[in-house]
Amino acid sequence: MNKGIRIIFASLLLLGILILARDHIAWAGHASVVNNVAGQGQVRSVVKDIYAQDPGSVQPPPADLVIPVTGTYSVGGVCTLQVEVTDKVVLNAVLLAFDVLDNKPENTTRYLAGVCEITFTVSGQTVTALAPENGNVKICFAALPNIKSAIYVHDYKTWTALDTTLEENNSLECATASKAGRYVLAENNP
Repeated sequence: MNKGIRIIFASLLLLGILILARDHIAWAGHASVVNNVAGQGQVRSVVKDIYAQDPGSVQPPPADLVIPVTGTYSVGGVCTLQVEVTDKVVLNAVLLAFDVLDNKPENTTRYLAGVCEITFTVSGQTVTALAPENGNVKICFAALPNIKSAIYVHDYKTWTALDTTLEENNSLECATASKAGRYVLAENNP
């Protein structure tokens, strides 16, 4: 008998909560916009609209950057650029999907991170490489433990393996990024 009373009490409590909560969705942003939404497709649309209005306190890093000054920049959360440039240089960095690459670098098995494309303009002119007198750029990807890898650049013609070093207590794989092109972190053949 005690068990039956507890089940009835729990059911009534749950029913009361459901009645009080009915059309309300828990959200850390603007709850008033979300109320009275009927279908799942509409919920997705409203959530998209809310994110556009107020994306919250944790925002993803941009996947397309124009970098006109010295600093450290995250490109889409995939690669980090440490940039030291003169005031004549503007660097463009874009995160791309793997399918933009037609082939893999030789002696590699797979890509380990996204494709970060870098282009340079110096005094308004596009250049294929950044000269040392105009500055330097280092690109870093998160290192994966127990995987032999390297950073490669595709200059729109050929792949080049870069001198890749482990930094930050072996948590980052970094290389100089002085060429315009598409940079990837790839696993080397064993």
